[in-house]
Amino acid sequence: MRTTWDRVLIAGDAVAAGTETAYRAVSAAPGEAHGVRADLCETHPGGIEPGEPILRLGHLTDLHLADTQSPLRLDFAMQVGERSPGWGGAVTYTFRPHELLTAHAADAMLRTLRGLGLDLCVVTGDSTDNAQANELAMFLALMDGGDVAPVSAGGVYRGPQSAEWGDPWYWVPEVPGDRYQHRWGYPHVPGLPAAAAAPFRAAGAGVPWIGCLGNHDVLVGGTTAVSDELDAIAVGGRKAVRLPADLGDERELELYLRDPVRLFSGPGVPVTADPERRLLRTRDIVRAHLGGGSVGTDAGGGGAGPAGHGYTDANLRDGTAYYRYDPFPGVRVLVLDTNHRRGMWDGNVDRVQLEWLADELRGLRGDDDPLVVIASHHATPSLGNGYGVCPDDDAAVAFAGELLEVALGCPNVVLWLNGHHHANRVVAHHRPSGGGLFEVTTASMVDWPTQARVIELVRQPGGMLRMTSTIVDHDAPLDPGPRPRTPGELASLHRQLAANDVWRGGARQGLTGTPPDRNVHLLVPLGGRARRGPL
Repeated sequence: MRTTWDRVLIAGDAVAAGTETAYRAVSAAPGEAHGVRADLCETHPGGIEPGEPILRLGHLTDLHLADTQSPLRLDFAMQVGERSPGWGGAVTYTFRPHELLTAHAADAMLRTLRGLGLDLCVVTGDSTDNAQANELAMFLALMDGGDVAPVSAGGVYRGPQSAEWGDPWYWVPEVPGDRYQHRWGYPHVPGLPAAAAAPFRAAGAGVPWIGCLGNHDVLVGGTTAVSDELDAIAVGGRKAVRLPADLGDERELELYLRDPVRLFSGPGVPVTADPERRLLRTRDIVRAHLGGGSVGTDAGGGGAGPAGHGYTDANLRDGTAYYRYDPFPGVRVLVLDTNHRRGMWDGNVDRVQLEWLADELRGLRGDDDPLVVIASHHATPSLGNGYGVCPDDDAAVAFAGELLEVALGCPNVVLWLNGHHHANRVVAHHRPSGGGLFEVTTASMVDWPTQARVIELVRQPGGMLRMTSTIVDHDAPLDPGPRPRTPGELASLHRQLAANDVWRGGARQGLTGTPPDRNVHLLVPLGGRARRGPL
């Protein structure tokens, strides 16, 4: 059983009791049938018909592969961040109790997707968590198949979840009776950090895959700009464990954007320095995908292709990260770079990129022209950057409205894939002349429900395009056992911990979406025979 058509996973019976909540197992429930979304049709077209298969793609997003002991993480700030509105949410995701196991969950998902007959896998950003070279090396080894090093500094974990760290705020699996175990029923798992740190061999995607940059790939913590000063902290031998005492009344988010080095100047402890933690700029990331060796000899250019995984020598020359990829006759994928390099986690595109998109779509209007899939990290609700902290020159950038206007101006654009929101979501965008496109946002691999999505494009009789969306759970065991050691068992524990995550709501939060956001046939009339219609 691999897809949610076979079964769905839910929070199951309580297996441990904390003083505040119970800790629950993950259980299987009956599968979810496919509904029909005819939002863009003039009349409901009736039953789903077989037709001509065009493309079967997998959508994977927001892996957040983290160097969990990096000196450049603000995990310690989360202890006070929830009580200080001045952070603006910037440290809500700087520690997850299951973060040591994310690489194992990603490997389990890729092994599952390999068995689903995909033609292409599209990864829409936040593949890494902190813009570091060793995180990117981990991602490329997972995708291309290779040796994965989940932990930096020679593979010896000494971070907030290690027994010797001595901070009771974190979940420390080897120390019985810690805060997580006492209050929320988390398990005591001796030997877990060492098991999580052990290198393992990844199977890889097994099919062509293409990449896309997210805010965590290009900004420190997904929020503040890369700099030489922050790079020195990342590769160095000191990790801050508390905020400096002299912050005063300053808004922390503004300080993070304006003078982030100061946030790392508080009390600290010595750690092992590691030059592989160096921060990456756009050209570095592109070069690594092209196989230039900037993140290790095994990274980039391998696996099932294509060469560069979508990125081209032109991207390397120009310092850009948007491109066109033509996987098969009849389909074109346009990948955007929606990240705001000055800072903040929401996005936009500059005018040069907007004009590039318009040029790529100009003239695509007929049956002989390819159908177009757009891919980006940010979804339309987060293409605004309207926080006022890093203000934009509105004349220099474009937000969701203009991007949609350009996309809807081309009748061949049928699908927009993205992530960023860590939730399953499907929205119909209507074209004034009829028809439109579906925007499909897929949940994160790092937070519950830890899922991916498969979308099949099928041309049905009568000029109807059917895009069948199916949500996928990885097929690691539901029960990790009392002493998980294998990559599959560790992936299982990752999912169970994510389901119980007390900070982000775990399985109680609505990130799974509603049925029309998950297993659903999305119908798009081709040839302009459509108008706005009911769901």
